[in-house]
Amino acid sequence: IIVPANHLCPAAVEIMAKHKKRKSGSHAKGGKALDIIDGDSRGKKRKQEPKSSLAQLLKKHRGVAAKTAPPPTWEIKGGKQCSFLTPEDDAQAFDECLKTSFSGFHYDSPESLPSSLHRDFETTFSSLESGGLFLYDIVQPGKKRLTRTSVTRTLVGDPGSTYKYLGLRLFSHPWVDVDGNGNEIKRVHTNNASTLRKLGYTDKTSSALLNMGNINSKLTERSKAMLQQHAAPHVSPPGMVGSADFNLTLINKMEPTTTKSDLKKEIGYGMGKISVGWHRDSGLKDFSSIAVYQSLKASYPSKSGESWGVALRAMDGGAGGPLENVPPLRIPLPSGSLYYMLDEFNHNHEHAVIAGSSGVRYSSTHRVAREGQGTWQYIRDKMQTFSSAASAYDLSKGISTASNLPSRKKREKLVSHVRAQQNLMAEIEFEWLRQWFVQGQKHASLHPYWHQPISILCDSFRELEKSSWEIIKCLKISSEDGRGGSLVTEDLFDVLIESLTERSKLRTLWKERYQDPIFGNLPLDDRPFPCPCLDRKKDIDGQMPENLDHIVLQLRQWRSSFIAIEKYGEPDAAEALPGATKSKKSKKSKTGSLTKKESKQRASNWERLKANIKS
Repeated sequence: IIVPANHLCPAAVEIMAKHKKRKSGSHAKGGKALDIIDGDSRGKKRKQEPKSSLAQLLKKHRGVAAKTAPPPTWEIKGGKQCSFLTPEDDAQAFDECLKTSFSGFHYDSPESLPSSLHRDFETTFSSLESGGLFLYDIVQPGKKRLTRTSVTRTLVGDPGSTYKYLGLRLFSHPWVDVDGNGNEIKRVHTNNASTLRKLGYTDKTSSALLNMGNINSKLTERSKAMLQQHAAPHVSPPGMVGSADFNLTLINKMEPTTTKSDLKKEIGYGMGKISVGWHRDSGLKDFSSIAVYQSLKASYPSKSGESWGVALRAMDGGAGGPLENVPPLRIPLPSGSLYYMLDEFNHNHEHAVIAGSSGVRYSSTHRVAREGQGTWQYIRDKMQTFSSAASAYDLSKGISTASNLPSRKKREKLVSHVRAQQNLMAEIEFEWLRQWFVQGQKHASLHPYWHQPISILCDSFRELEKSSWEIIKCLKISSEDGRGGSLVTEDLFDVLIESLTERSKLRTLWKERYQDPIFGNLPLDDRPFPCPCLDRKKDIDGQMPENLDHIVLQLRQWRSSFIAIEKYGEPDAAEALPGATKSKKSKKSKTGSLTKKESKQRASNWERLKANIKS
């Protein structure tokens, strides 16, 4: 991603200019820069030095999120003790602590924002709600049992974007018009929503999604202005701040304590009940900013009068725990507030949402998600690239059409190709298809943008599976009479044994996930439903069986026979050798069924065992 100079602050542009000057000066001789040309011919254009992206410059000059230093420390004076600070209890101490240890947090009051922005948000929230887009998520923190979130939410953003958290991938609704390939149509935002309606969104929902795209553009500009005013002068080097080009927003709907009695208490500091616990936002670009707009809808009056609030606590760097000597803050924000967590704030701070006793809280959290592996365009292009490369192989015969390469290179390339094939299958199955079908038919019906991509993913998986089956049959033939193809090697067996073993383990984990008791309490259309290319009632000819363990066992047996043919000329020749005892036969057979990695690991374990015995 090349960042245009007009999107950077002057200090960042100056750093980039110095970086470029040093690069060109490194070729100087006698005080004069040398032209870099292709070959020895003259008159050709010199090669251009690649420009550094903003992410590369940030990494070079400021490091990465995990290594971000802690914020400055502010301590309570006079030996006072308090679990957290609020502006109501001690306004002076609160302001001092906010400016010192939470300097990246800023907010706009409702009165300072244009009335049109409030109207746009209110209309959008209402339309998304009436369209039924807010859903609970069934997440899996760590490797624990599944749990349902206490809030409902929906994801809106760039076409094909997703957001993964706590083991669950959220699929976004597009906030712009899209073409037939799922890409953004580059044109001025309108509310006609013609392409979104064709996908299956209602008129009202389509308009709301496009409206959120317009809102996001406005918040991007406001956030960039905030960055230049409050963050750019204070970072090192000055001006080298992260991105505020938001590419998605996570919109939450949170119920008050009066209507949702199962909310957990914030036990660390006694702040009350929480809708969202302590966390850093994950999956974002390093040093990127976050903007959050909140709106409170009137509900039943509350006797206790607890107000909604945002809680902040300082952390001991990008990977550390809470700073014990810096008191957390509880910030009550009125409806219509817009707050920002600028630059590195998300690295060395955590935040939480303290539930109020009245009013439903809607919030729209605009973020700069990391691009790459989490988009439809990424996995689509990866499948297309692999399909093009696959034309160089006839997997039914285990041969390569690249006749200009030595045999050894052909074998290596085939092994690499099959490894890439198996990795792609695992990625499609566990990062995309399982993530889609586990969320239920209701979720699927509400995300029409993704119907075609999911169908394409299923078709691609079937083709990859057929291709895998062809090469497995080729390996079987090689184990019987050595006629499987000149490119069959032990490494080819090993790649499939290792890949299928790992995929079998992941399938077991997903099977357990599907059978979690939590789904039994949900409506039928919220429960996982079968994937047509994965959850088959019976095995189909020409496709791999759903249970991969039997295939792995066969591959190990065939590998052992293949090695015997390579060494002795026939599958059982090793057992027919003079003086071969039963134990030796068994040992040879068992050793031949192990992959090279497993054999190496076994040898290493044996050496450690001998060392322990001697000691």
